[in-house]
Amino acid sequence: MMMFKWSRFHVQGIRGKILCVGALSALGILTGSVPHLSLDSPNWIGTHSASAQTITPEEIENYARSILAIEQQRSQASQEVQTILNYVPAIDCRNADAVNQLDREVKAIVVNYCESSKNLVTSNGLTIQRFNEITEIVKTNPQSEQQLRAALTRLQ
Repeated sequence: MMMFKWSRFHVQGIRGKILCVGALSALGILTGSVPHLSLDSPNWIGTHSASAQTITPEEIENYARSILAIEQQRSQASQEVQTILNYVPAIDCRNADAVNQLDREVKAIVVNYCESSKNLVTSNGLTIQRFNEITEIVKTNPQSEQQLRAALTRLQ
């Protein structure tokens, strides 16, 4: 399962999204996480072994599409939770006990977000493991980061 930490994080324009991507990636977007319903320590599943240090142009496009789609889901879920609780708690999608302790309505939103994020990644042609690997590569490889920024700009 994925790890998501929720918090307010408003994204404005491409620069905001690029910063969001960088921050989330730096946090480990799917190094065990997905973008920031507050993705403080993002970890989806497993470990993040960036075994393949190269990313194909198709993978960059799929990764960028995933990030943008997940951000939309995160923003919507975050607003829904904010409306119910008046704050957005830190959530770890891999921690079933913590998720189960949430109010029924909030739990439904969180579970939907966690599953939706995972499905968005796979529907964009990436496995969760590969998404995590790309996250690690982008964090440490300036050329890959530049390719991601270009893809995000094209997709905006």
